[in-house]
Amino acid sequence: MTRLCSFLKSSIGLKILMAVSGTGLCLFLLAHMAGNLLVLYSYEAYNNYAHTLTSNKILLYTAEAGLIAVVLLHIVVAIALVRKNRAARRIPYQVKTNSGKSRRSWFSSNMIITGGFVLFFIPYHLWHFKYGEQPPIVQGGIEMHDLSSLVKAEFSEIGQVILYVIAMLVIGFHLLHGVRSLFATLGAETNRTARFVYLVSRGFVFVVMGGFAIIPIILFIRAVMNS
Repeated sequence: MTRLCSFLKSSIGLKILMAVSGTGLCLFLLAHMAGNLLVLYSYEAYNNYAHTLTSNKILLYTAEAGLIAVVLLHIVVAIALVRKNRAARRIPYQVKTNSGKSRRSWFSSNMIITGGFVLFFIPYHLWHFKYGEQPPIVQGGIEMHDLSSLVKAEFSEIGQVILYVIAMLVIGFHLLHGVRSLFATLGAETNRTARFVYLVSRGFVFVVMGGFAIIPIILFIRAVMNS
């Protein structure tokens, strides 16, 4: 146990923890995006989906606790890695150059900034959509919350649409470096697979964040056309 703890506190161990927690968060984003897209297909289907997720309180609270734990782990490990990197390099680079093999980019150099924005956006998102006003509705003989009406109301306002789309772009910037890095940490990126990993990581970010961003845009267009 002592040896395992020592390994997890090392740079390699911390990077593995970062990659594993990052993988969990990426899978959550993918599932969350797929579920949210239902609101574009059918408001009734979206309400049923939300009701199914929230009706089993034990499963809901367990899943939420697990998600919070993964997020906290990701944050704590990120802070630990930053401190280790700064301690290992007391004098910062005077000139940052990219030899062509490095994965250094604007996204990698500003992970703290984009990550900080994500921490700001999470409670804002929860405040509006999890704890926002959801009137009761009866569908298929079952009483549930009309989450679709809340989502439509929020995204009928251009300010909310712009803010949400910008948030998805910033989170996407965070993921552009993060997703590729987790492949490298887990040993999936080699000289032979580097191009493939690059395309897959960017494709994942484009699909997931594009899926999130298209929802407010389409709902706003619908609201304008129906007004």
